[in-house]
Amino acid sequence: MRKVFMLIAAFSLLFSFGPATGWGSEKAFAEESMPQIKDIINKDTMLMDNGVLWSRVYGLYEGGLTRTPANLVSGTDNTESSGGLGITKDGKLMEWDIFTPPIAVEGQTGIKQVSGKNWLKNDGTVWSKRGKYKNLDSIEMIAYGDKMLAALSSNGQLLFEDRYKLGVFKKLGTISDVASVKAIAAYEDGAAVLYNSGKVVLYQTFEFDDNGNIIPFTVADDAVHIAFAASTAEHPTKALVVTRKDGSVWTTGNYKDRVKLTKQMSGLSQIVKTAGLKNLEHFYAQRSDGSWLLYNEGEVSPVDVPSVSSISLAISDKKPYVGDSLEIDIQETYTNGAKIKVPAGQSDFQIEKPQLLRLQPDGKVKVLGVGETKITVSSSGKSESVTISASLHNNLKFSKLVNGVVYLPANPVFQAIGGTVTSLGGGIDVKLGETSLSVRPKDSHGVLNGETIQLKAAPTMDKGSLLIPASLLTDVLGANVQWDNKWKQANISFGAAHMAVVSSETASLIKKAAQGNLAKFIGRSYWVNYFQDWTRFSKVTVTDIVPEDSGDFVIEFKTGSGKTLKSYAMTSSSVSQLFSDRSSFFNFDPYKKYKWSAATWNQIKAGHISMGMTKEQVQLSWGDPSGRSTTMESGQTIETWVYANFDIVGFINGKVAVILS
Repeated sequence: MRKVFMLIAAFSLLFSFGPATGWGSEKAFAEESMPQIKDIINKDTMLMDNGVLWSRVYGLYEGGLTRTPANLVSGTDNTESSGGLGITKDGKLMEWDIFTPPIAVEGQTGIKQVSGKNWLKNDGTVWSKRGKYKNLDSIEMIAYGDKMLAALSSNGQLLFEDRYKLGVFKKLGTISDVASVKAIAAYEDGAAVLYNSGKVVLYQTFEFDDNGNIIPFTVADDAVHIAFAASTAEHPTKALVVTRKDGSVWTTGNYKDRVKLTKQMSGLSQIVKTAGLKNLEHFYAQRSDGSWLLYNEGEVSPVDVPSVSSISLAISDKKPYVGDSLEIDIQETYTNGAKIKVPAGQSDFQIEKPQLLRLQPDGKVKVLGVGETKITVSSSGKSESVTISASLHNNLKFSKLVNGVVYLPANPVFQAIGGTVTSLGGGIDVKLGETSLSVRPKDSHGVLNGETIQLKAAPTMDKGSLLIPASLLTDVLGANVQWDNKWKQANISFGAAHMAVVSSETASLIKKAAQGNLAKFIGRSYWVNYFQDWTRFSKVTVTDIVPEDSGDFVIEFKTGSGKTLKSYAMTSSSVSQLFSDRSSFFNFDPYKKYKWSAATWNQIKAGHISMGMTKEQVQLSWGDPSGRSTTMESGQTIETWVYANFDIVGFINGKVAVILS
């Protein structure tokens, strides 16, 4: 019977890119509906109704479109810096530009409105990057256009910045009921006021009476939105664009018609507001159903809501080991061409068998147990899955083969595959995901998910530990279990995932096979010449040759006093060469072979030579020379040894006669 364990660890944040706004592994988010466009700030910047901002950040990749979960409720275009400002739901100020996605402006909270490069606080003060405007207080709303700032105060004064004196404001007019004003708009020569009733009044700095008072002009009485558009060759006068209650869009005319709505924009109906309006040739318009249109040189086309077209999922290692941490790379490709990297903790992230893998707060996945499981990432109806095959790097111990039945140690095996084990009454209760299993020693029945099952062999106790028949893993979990008779161990696999449980015989079998012919050196005694600064000419006996995981070997020796010494790690051929080369070890006792005086031995150990020494004594003291030469002179043999440091020793008839050092 094969059981599939699934637990969905859901970590989804509807839209995610840019700085994380905080999340935990215990949180889960469900995508209820597709987000809609709330406002189009300009051609590169779009605010969604869930607070996500689409913007263009150059340098990210080709195209540079990015989406940031900035929690914004409104935003404005700053034409002077190719960036913008926005307000979060909790009243914080955020800014962005073409090189940086939205970031919070330090110390700026309690924001009521943003317009252009300026922001209005709840306390009625108006600010820009240069600081607080000194001459503006008790302000209710602001408007910015053509580098000019307009402001409406709580006492009804409509103020307008002097284009020649920055920070100096003059009064355009007085409004008796400030609460009746829905919005204001500004341009280089004045401002317009939109009332809740739909009336639109235009104030122009060059239109004044004989007393110098600005003359207000009523442009419309049925408006829902106003904005100014820059002049063009076809429309040389700055235009006020008015969206009317019937859903049509009109503009003021040129010259003498500059305070009259003279032209209806064709192709636009059911409109509630315009946006991204640089001139009358190119702008956006929102319809009453929430959809958006692009008006471009008389052509009207729908603006699509960016949506996920595909999703990719990459894992740093599909065949990891228990204990590893895996890097997760999730990328969403959108219909607008954007390619967005999504942190795993902010995605709809599902792990088929959570007992094997766990998503960590740092966005990595920790490998908990042996087995195969799927990781699936979903977004907007698209999904991508990757299968992870996790294995055990180190072997478990104490498997047994008894009368053809393979037994495994219950606790370590179930823990290795991600289970939790509770000992109870000599038996165990195991929890694997949503599956529970109970077995008892000497009982050929078990309980699986509350139902009794028949086992092929009864569990047994061995040295205080419960052993289970390997067939239990096969029948309940779908594992493949094979007994390796060569190495006396059980090999367990779940697809490409694997683990091994060795027996008490395995280590000695592996060691013996690894040692091969090197085992012949074990038990032999040697006398040290030059090796690892050990005492020269002392006797050592090889007690073991230990194979390492790297394939090298470490030789273990015991001295005459019983002290254990270990060699450095070396290859198999190096071990054989070590014992055949007398420069490291002698295979005989030099004291017994050479009956020299104690004084001579002391000189040799100290690395000294003296006149009259034999060639063998010099060789033991200084080692082999770099070069030798021999001549015959007057019936005597003259031999010269030259060392690498240019020391020279001359022998006559085998005795030292000359020392040049």
